[in-house]
Amino acid sequence: MFAIQLENAIIACQQALIQNTGFAMACRTLGNLLQSMGWFREALLWHSRSIETTVQPAEVYAGFGALYAKQGKWEQSLQAYQQSLQHDPNYAEAHRSLAGIYAHLGQRQEEIAYRYRAVVLKPDWATPSNQLILGNALIQLDKIQEAIDCYQRAIQLRPDFYEAYYNLAVAQAHQQNWRSAIEAFQQVLKLNPRHAESHYGLGKLADQIEQPKTAAAYYWRAIQNQPDFAAAYFSLGETLLKLREWQKALPICYRAAQLNPDLSWAHHNLGYAFLKHEQWQAAFTALHRAIQLNPDFPWSYYHLGQILLHKKQWNRAIAAFLMALQLQTDLAAVYLRLGYALRRQAHSQGMKATIQAYRRSVPLKPHHRTPDFYLQIAARLFQFKQYAGAIIFYSLALLHRPQAPQTAAQVQPQLQQSITEYQRLELEIQQQRQEIRQYPHHHWIYSHLGNLLADQGDLETASKLHQNAVVMRGWQVAVDRNYQFSHDWFTHNIPTWETYLRPFIHYPRVHALEIGSYEGMSACWLLDHILTHPEAKLTCIDLYFQENFEHNIHQTGAAHKLIKRIGDSHRILKTLPAKSFDFIYIDGCHLADHVRQDAILSWRLLKPGGLLIFDDYQWIDPAHPGKETYRGVDAFLDIAKHHLAIVHQDYQMIIRKLKLPIQPIVKPEKTRYPAKSNSRSPVLAQF
Repeated sequence: MFAIQLENAIIACQQALIQNTGFAMACRTLGNLLQSMGWFREALLWHSRSIETTVQPAEVYAGFGALYAKQGKWEQSLQAYQQSLQHDPNYAEAHRSLAGIYAHLGQRQEEIAYRYRAVVLKPDWATPSNQLILGNALIQLDKIQEAIDCYQRAIQLRPDFYEAYYNLAVAQAHQQNWRSAIEAFQQVLKLNPRHAESHYGLGKLADQIEQPKTAAAYYWRAIQNQPDFAAAYFSLGETLLKLREWQKALPICYRAAQLNPDLSWAHHNLGYAFLKHEQWQAAFTALHRAIQLNPDFPWSYYHLGQILLHKKQWNRAIAAFLMALQLQTDLAAVYLRLGYALRRQAHSQGMKATIQAYRRSVPLKPHHRTPDFYLQIAARLFQFKQYAGAIIFYSLALLHRPQAPQTAAQVQPQLQQSITEYQRLELEIQQQRQEIRQYPHHHWIYSHLGNLLADQGDLETASKLHQNAVVMRGWQVAVDRNYQFSHDWFTHNIPTWETYLRPFIHYPRVHALEIGSYEGMSACWLLDHILTHPEAKLTCIDLYFQENFEHNIHQTGAAHKLIKRIGDSHRILKTLPAKSFDFIYIDGCHLADHVRQDAILSWRLLKPGGLLIFDDYQWIDPAHPGKETYRGVDAFLDIAKHHLAIVHQDYQMIIRKLKLPIQPIVKPEKTRYPAKSNSRSPVLAQF
């Protein structure tokens, strides 16, 4: 009975409000009814409204909402509060009440949205802890900027609230506001120096901005303050692997796998660390566990295949590499190792027997046993000069549908080309071996054969051949220090470098720059022979340093002299100080336009009197006609011709930056008194 009377009284108040007549009487009636029901607090509120001279519709509708909510009539309550906000969108009480109703209804997103709006309008309603809790709720709803506002208000209310600073840092990192995130984490550590999560957070940010050494230091501090910090161990291990600090990485990766037993990445990293230590069985066990936890990560199969190659288990290695390619077909490194395994298998079993064996049972999932997939693998193997593997997979494509004329017409020419290249390559390797037997002191034969075998994936044999070559070149220390080089495109330049870089030998504060380092062969030679003074420096720029680079530089004993810059040379060169290098070696991308731009940017960095060395000046790349290296070099020479002197021109080009520019001789205009001599001095002086 009371419920019906109350509903009618509320409706009467609503109508009076709309009609703008009798509102005071309706409020008194409603107040009397509420009093008779024992709702004295509500009754007092409505009696007071009956005597107010000015009506506030937003407050009145909010009052209706409160009465409906007290009865559990949630729909009517929501509608009343919404009407309140139509009259005053900034009425904080309505927002807060709506948040309470949505909380009761279990509608979390709506609850948090209205609660946030209420706090924005009335910040003093929330304590620092309330602001923190609300910020955390907003983070969960991916409302990052709103969460940041809450954390900042919490900090304003309580400047020593380090938990709010920490969450603010996390939110700023979500927004990629790296500087703000770093500052917030640092503020946490001022307030609480042992806060492990903030050390970890600073490590993640350092990783994000490509400062791995700084990241590793922060991860280590996180572990020191929280010895069982699983995520910190994992991140530290991963960073040490990126830095190729294998000795440090292994125990960290081992502990990370213990603390993260169900994380496939932790076992993968442990397997990789064992692999770099040549602990083959331990590496196999860890990688096998990683695959059990995540069978869809191709690199675990790749590293597993590397172990099987070492064990000369060609069939199992091929199966592992093919598994990786079924998951991701564009992994260039896999094709080199797969091609090597297929070549070794073809050598041991015979090509025809190998093809027939795979025809009966190819280690592929059923949906990949198709001519299209075979052709895809074959084409990539051919692209990477793995001709034996290309023959096998082109043959499988033909054998899969022997009666299909279209398949045969497509595959036969490619198969024949693969056979031709395979035979040519095998003959060349055989001839090179024969030449070594005949001329054992011709170092260039060792380098050439080593490069051929490295391209075929036989890295172990290639490394030994290169060691023989460098010893013949007089670089015995390269063997003593166990440098690991898969390719040698450098040692033929040693006599030239010995001649022109002689003035820099053991010279104090000499600073050299190298663009394009690969495995560090030229960098190691410079550190061993030229940059021998304790104050000498070498900066190396490369898009991607090969794994052997870190090992080789470490073996020089002069790693502290080297500054490594990873990225595009054009971007990095713009950031380096002018006239800061004594000589610069350009051996990056060999396409003409790229070489020209490298030279232009490097010229600003070279000291007057310094040397600029171009590699591969005479090299012709048939894949890029019209973009030969010499075109880029010549274009630069034409630009700077009055400021340089050519000191050497052969396979490499070496120029000197003149301290004073050569003044061009301008042919005089014709006058009544013609010049007696027509002779001209050369613009480029030959030193």
